[in-house]
Amino acid sequence: MIKRIFGLIVVSISLTSCYKDNEEELYPNSFTGNDTTTYTYAADIKPLMTANCAYSGCHIAGMQSPDLSTYVGLSGNIERVKARAITERTMPTSGPMASSDIAKLTNWINAGAKNN
Repeated sequence: MIKRIFGLIVVSISLTSCYKDNEEELYPNSFTGNDTTTYTYAADIKPLMTANCAYSGCHIAGMQSPDLSTYVGLSGNIERVKARAITERTMPTSGPMASSDIAKLTNWINAGAKNN
């Protein structure tokens, strides 16, 4: 009898301890992969780079390498940018970009990082 009661308590606790958090709430700066928007370099990525990476004192010509202020500089360093800004999230140094910006950058890179 005691074993049954103990078993019911364990099962009850196990079932009530389940939760249904979603990835966006648990990891607010993660990319979920559900973004199907088509982003362009000129309209979406260049402003994102200017705001987060290619500004005075950072990744611009004559400053820290690589120069991310141009398409040529960014496209030549896609793997490095992907690693630092998306995978490791160590850039920018002020903290990870917003999840929406990470999604834009990831989507653009996965779509071929076109100069459009």
